[in-house]
Amino acid sequence: MWRIRLFDSLVQAATWVAGGLLLLTIVAVFYYLFAESQYAFQRKFPFGFRIALQPPDSEYRNEVSMDPTASLLATHREGTDALDDAEDATRLPSHEELSQMQALVTATAQTDDPRQLRPDALFRDCMRAPKRAEQGERFLLLAFALPHYTGNRMVLAWEPDVSFDPAYCPYELRLRLVRAPEGVQVKPLEIDLRRQPKGSLELPVWKARTQEEWLQGYLFELEARPTTTTTLATIQQFLMPDWAPTILYARFGMLPLLLATLLITLLAIGLAMPLGIAAAVYLSEQASPRIREWFKPILEILASIPTVVLGYFGVMLIAPALQQMFGEALQLSSGRGLLATALMMAVFILPTVISLSEDALRAVPNSLREGAEALGLTLAERVRLVLLPTAKSGLIAAGLLAIARVMGETMIVWILSDGTPTMPDFSSPAAALGTLVKPTRGIPDTIAIEMGNVEFESPHYGHLFLLGLTLFVLTLGINLLGFAYRKRAQVVL
Repeated sequence: MWRIRLFDSLVQAATWVAGGLLLLTIVAVFYYLFAESQYAFQRKFPFGFRIALQPPDSEYRNEVSMDPTASLLATHREGTDALDDAEDATRLPSHEELSQMQALVTATAQTDDPRQLRPDALFRDCMRAPKRAEQGERFLLLAFALPHYTGNRMVLAWEPDVSFDPAYCPYELRLRLVRAPEGVQVKPLEIDLRRQPKGSLELPVWKARTQEEWLQGYLFELEARPTTTTTLATIQQFLMPDWAPTILYARFGMLPLLLATLLITLLAIGLAMPLGIAAAVYLSEQASPRIREWFKPILEILASIPTVVLGYFGVMLIAPALQQMFGEALQLSSGRGLLATALMMAVFILPTVISLSEDALRAVPNSLREGAEALGLTLAERVRLVLLPTAKSGLIAAGLLAIARVMGETMIVWILSDGTPTMPDFSSPAAALGTLVKPTRGIPDTIAIEMGNVEFESPHYGHLFLLGLTLFVLTLGINLLGFAYRKRAQVVL
């Protein structure tokens, strides 16, 4: 007898230890993801504008970035607080040499104090290191014409630097006229570059006849004023619809990744649940014991197939079929995309859905079946009116657990999605169809693709862990909800 009691005590202790280890693992994973996510909140925020002084009929009026005389005022990872080689190469030459190169000039300096401007320390471009959202930045810009310019008007044109979007900048960006040349009458100018990121304005011509007179030209100031904290700015940008962490002006908006993951999940569940429940009803209510005995091992084998194999199966069969159907009409380079991924995900979770749904249906008491049959209900009526409503909690639990598996799956999405983060577009039937069959990228495969090449403890590294934390919280919540429904179903039955 004491041996039995000892064995029961050991089993109980092992159960508590296993439960404690499981809880400890969940807490440790959450803490690790949370701790590594802190590097996302150490990021700095770049910005940049190209500004040029042009004749009114300039061919670069609408493409300032193509103007070879345009000045770049920017803070980004290629800039430093000290003068670097790129800026030194744009140092303005002497007055005579500059006159042979261009007629209208914009120039900047390393300083933001007008009193420290010197004609021998002017540059076409100024690039500095980005700063945190609490820290502002100021650039000075001189604009003047050279004596051989023949026009009587000149235009100051500006636009964001390539890949820079002011919507992703936490600063209030202002371009203001600090000082007009002596004798020139100009109204005060102050332009909000967030509301008007691209534009132009006409100025009366003022000519600098010597190099010393350069400093007497139009003096503008580009100012970035802090409006929020780095933490709030990071969270706001994390919820924006563009993920491009490797471009010069990095963007860390997770919305396209999250929506792609949710769309893949919804499509996969929408395909797998009806098929899975139908198969479960057949196994539970109609299949003979022999068929059920053969079918169960087949489900277990399907559930054990490595996801990488399913991914390559989709590449070889599903993607070519979709390419043949939609490739020419939608100009697809391959059949890989959201729909191909969702179809393979449905295959992936189908064994889980069938197995859990059958368990829920078989847990329905036989007395309910017999009562329904005694009332003369057909099989379809018994299933619709008795079995499915009674097993509802178990079926919902099966769906929730399947959702959690889809959302956390990486290899199938990595292989079949084609790895392009894009925002879904359902503005029209054609746009919706294009969204379903064109390339996409979800949260799990983004982490897998980019983690191997990311700089350790960089903001990009931190944002990948922030994505992981988001996915972990979602899947954990769905799993807990699914287990709660299963427990509720057992209590009801």
